[in-house]
Amino acid sequence: MALVERRAALAALTATLAESTAGAGRVAAVTGGLASGKSSLLDVFAGQVADSGALLLTATGSRGERAIPLGAVGQLVSGLADDGVGTLADRVLRAAAERPVVLVVDDVQHLDGASLRALAGLRDRFADAPVLLVFTEWEPLSAGDLTMRADRRVRLGPLSEAGVAELLCAELGDDRATAACHRVSGGNPLLVHALVADHRAGRAVPGNSFRQAVLACLHRWEPRLLEVAQALAVLSGQTSPGLVAELTGSSRAVVARTTGILAAAGLLVGGRFRHDAVPAAVLDSMPADDSARLHLRAAEVLHRRRAAPMDVARLLVAAGQVGGAWGVAVLCAAAADATACDKGEFAVRCLELALPATTGRMRSTTAAALARIAWRYAPAELPCLSEVDTETAVRYALWHASDTVPDLLAQVTDPRAATGFTLGDEWIRGPRATRVARGTPVALWEHSAAALLPGLLRGENDEVVRDAERVLHGCLLGDQTAEVLASALTALAYADRPDRAEYWCGELVAEAGKRGATMWLALLEAVGAEISLRRGAIRTAREQAEVALRRLPARSWGVLVALPLSTIVSADTALGVADSAGLREVVPDTVFDTVMGVRYLRARGQHYLATDRLLAAVADFQACGRFLTRNGIDLPALAPWRTDLAEAHVRMGRRRIAAHLAQAQAELPSCGRLSRARSLRVLAVAEERGLALMQQSAEEFRASGDRFGAAVALAELSGLLAERGEPARSRRVAKTATDEALECGVDDLVDRVLRQGAVTTLERETSGGLSDAEHRVASLAALGHTNREISTKLYITVSTVEQHLTKIYRKLGVSRRSDLPSVLTGHSDRAGA
Repeated sequence: MALVERRAALAALTATLAESTAGAGRVAAVTGGLASGKSSLLDVFAGQVADSGALLLTATGSRGERAIPLGAVGQLVSGLADDGVGTLADRVLRAAAERPVVLVVDDVQHLDGASLRALAGLRDRFADAPVLLVFTEWEPLSAGDLTMRADRRVRLGPLSEAGVAELLCAELGDDRATAACHRVSGGNPLLVHALVADHRAGRAVPGNSFRQAVLACLHRWEPRLLEVAQALAVLSGQTSPGLVAELTGSSRAVVARTTGILAAAGLLVGGRFRHDAVPAAVLDSMPADDSARLHLRAAEVLHRRRAAPMDVARLLVAAGQVGGAWGVAVLCAAAADATACDKGEFAVRCLELALPATTGRMRSTTAAALARIAWRYAPAELPCLSEVDTETAVRYALWHASDTVPDLLAQVTDPRAATGFTLGDEWIRGPRATRVARGTPVALWEHSAAALLPGLLRGENDEVVRDAERVLHGCLLGDQTAEVLASALTALAYADRPDRAEYWCGELVAEAGKRGATMWLALLEAVGAEISLRRGAIRTAREQAEVALRRLPARSWGVLVALPLSTIVSADTALGVADSAGLREVVPDTVFDTVMGVRYLRARGQHYLATDRLLAAVADFQACGRFLTRNGIDLPALAPWRTDLAEAHVRMGRRRIAAHLAQAQAELPSCGRLSRARSLRVLAVAEERGLALMQQSAEEFRASGDRFGAAVALAELSGLLAERGEPARSRRVAKTATDEALECGVDDLVDRVLRQGAVTTLERETSGGLSDAEHRVASLAALGHTNREISTKLYITVSTVEQHLTKIYRKLGVSRRSDLPSVLTGHSDRAGA
């Protein structure tokens, strides 16, 4: 093993050997902390001694053999001639008369008393003999008189950062991890080598080798070293010597000396473990029962010392034991503190541990607190609802659209909570479902929140935007307001400001994530997904909805599961997925009596329409219409059921009915720009004046912020232009539609554009047998895109585009790019004509 930063020490021992060989007896002491490389140095030195021709005698001290008198002496004399005469000194001096003698004793601090006295006696007699005694001892321990009388002391400190770099280069040929390795190991050679071993084994660093090295350090000394390390690991940040002494039953002086040993070994710095892997190794090595007992004892000690409840509770939770009535009080207080600083999962664990140990009123209070906190932070751990307070019961009932909501709302005594819950219920179930009068609004945001729905119904979108932003500015995110804030975000999107809705939703999602509030986060992410869908970011919307859906277990979502599922189904429809995963999820029966259910029915109807299940689609759209009109919330922005029905009627050849429905939607006061764009698009298909209406529809879609809707309208406009014999203009519109569609991430829509445009519509039989990939490349090239633009849009390399074009030219019988539009036009045949 290469010696790193130990060459000076080896040179000192070599010089001492030369002095003793010349006839001057010498004693050299090698000192250092745990695992500092003392034994490795002796091994190298012993090799030099053997090569020099001197007689080498060795012994190793052992803690377990201290009670054996002259144990170390026996090891030393085993290398001498068995003449059986005299003491150790006599026999060594007789041997030294023939050649130099070197005695090497490792871990002298563990030698029995008789052996230490024998070595001291030898030191008194070999002053003029060629004898060298070299021994190692730990700092801060000492072998007493023997150490004090050493002629030379060699101290081995921890490796410097440069030393660690040298070792890493020697072992791995790479020193890029020097800083991290030195920080974790403290320069302890044993720990550095362990980190190297973990790296070579492909494990995470620090890994198993490092953990084993830590334990090896701790087991080298007497048990109190391990005991103090275990106490420090359990106490974590609480590292005062008095506290550790009380927990271990040792004196402060013993604790101070022991922590000094741990610091010298590189395990501690500033009284704390240098790296989390060290206490983890210590605790993982403890039997479960021993660990639980030590954690409980530590909790009792901290409690007696009036430590903060969260510090004591952390130990009780780790022990899995309450410890008595005092423990219940500590756990409940810690849960309150943890909730205040948004450490909700820990609060839940505290109350879950405390609850079985409570009775009577204390049990009711604890159960209610657990339900409130679990709802926000750990919805997978929902407790029994029979043991919750009124506000908690309301919150659960809202999300599950329970018939008990009105009665529970009537029991809420806090006016602000009652207002928040009532507004939330209107967002989930609808205003007429609530049947409970709102409390009198107090704060400005409460007035604004109450005005959102009436403003949307009157079509006063500018006022709705102002009110929604007042809510988002003034209403703090909390258990009683999460649904109110969600409704404000939705109102912004419905008022044709999805850009502002997206901004505010991002702010709220970030806050919920920072506070670890799982329930809020899932709800807001689901709303964010709906907003992304509203803006035409189809793939983003689907991904966001999937993340939100998986954040909560199904039973925690209740009827609100329809929110992310609706987005998933709508996105799948836009992406051309024939069997949406969102429709395979089970939804509660009660969802269809809620506003959330309307979203779901509309999304499902659109999917049915896209997959030619026209009657099923009509049934869903009609169900949407019945619910909205019955509850006085006939908002096309929520569910444009009239234009949805109109699309179905167009597909069935009933253009007059379709036009009537689309016109009726456009005349509603609540018909905003997006809803008007949908109406114009259907009218363009159903009536003769289609070109102007379709162009106006595309403009309205763009103005409303819906890029996907704009892409669809432009695709259909391209087809209409082709029918009128305007191929050049059709190509320009188709190119714009293609760009919009690709921005939305909808490949299926790109195909639709390519099939519908007069320039790019071609039957496979009459176009030289182009493959799907070649068809896409040819169509984009015909629209005027460069090879690099095509590669970017289709996510292929420029080289692949060039290869496709070579095959396309050959199959279509053309020699250059500019011939493609005319060739493809010759093969065009508008789909569905």
